[in-house]
Amino acid sequence: MSINVTPAMQVKYKNNVEMLLQQQSCLLEQAVTVQDDASAEKVKVKDLVGNTLPQEDDERHGDTKYNNPTYDGVWIPKTNELYYADLIDNADKLSTSIDLQGSSVTSGAGTINRAKDRRILEGFYGPIISGKEGTTTTAFPGGQIIPVTEGGAAGNQKINVAKLIAADKLLAQNYVDPMLEKYMVLTADDNAQLLTEVPATSSDFKASYAGEVYKGKLQTLLGWRFIHMELDNPMLGSIPALATDGSGFRKTPFWVKPGLVANFWQRSRTMVDMLPQKKGSVQVFAGTTLAATRTQAGMGGIILNVKG
Repeated sequence: MSINVTPAMQVKYKNNVEMLLQQQSCLLEQAVTVQDDASAEKVKVKDLVGNTLPQEDDERHGDTKYNNPTYDGVWIPKTNELYYADLIDNADKLSTSIDLQGSSVTSGAGTINRAKDRRILEGFYGPIISGKEGTTTTAFPGGQIIPVTEGGAAGNQKINVAKLIAADKLLAQNYVDPMLEKYMVLTADDNAQLLTEVPATSSDFKASYAGEVYKGKLQTLLGWRFIHMELDNPMLGSIPALATDGSGFRKTPFWVKPGLVANFWQRSRTMVDMLPQKKGSVQVFAGTTLAATRTQAGMGGIILNVKG
């Protein structure tokens, strides 16, 4: 039986994948600054101008005194494409697989969403690349890490309200605008642990601590917006290792939205092709190319927590 892959099939697959991606966005994309720049293998995402004190006009007809700010930039190198590919045996299966709810559409969209989350988290945990030409590499600073012992009388602790307060204090001490949206990733164990604490559930504390729970998941507390994700999910590739320190503690990420930027070289790439070398089987393909970076060290950090 011959198989004819028409242009309409390719268009339908692409449209259905993109429609499903709109309906089921990746977990982190809304919490970061997103841009599209495919102009180079390494793109500059932010110009950084150092802070200076104001000059004081303390004499009549005096000369203008000039500030001498520092200038720097943050760069993102292009990463490899992450993709989903499947072989479909015959034309009968092809027509259903490229439907909106077809297995190749849902699997392709899910793979792309996880790929986005993976690249964003890789950028968070990775070094900042800066300098005029993007050649200076700065690892994640130890001063931006909340210790695992925070909030306990003794010993290592799971996540707790005291750690949320310490993370907020750390941002404030770095002069981060308090009006910026603050985000933090919670695992199921983290969520369960915080729900045992009075400020998250008590009606007496909810108003002052801004605690909100929806369907058993903590949405906000102390100004933090929580993104629920299992950082040990093996489907996230490199993330389980990056999110665990050498002592086995969870490295819970937190940041403000301008402090984490994702750049797309290609949001999605789809193909539907007949492969003669596979006896006419049809390949469906969906991929995405992006990378991310922190922009300034003081705009994010890590909380060390005992895993559940």
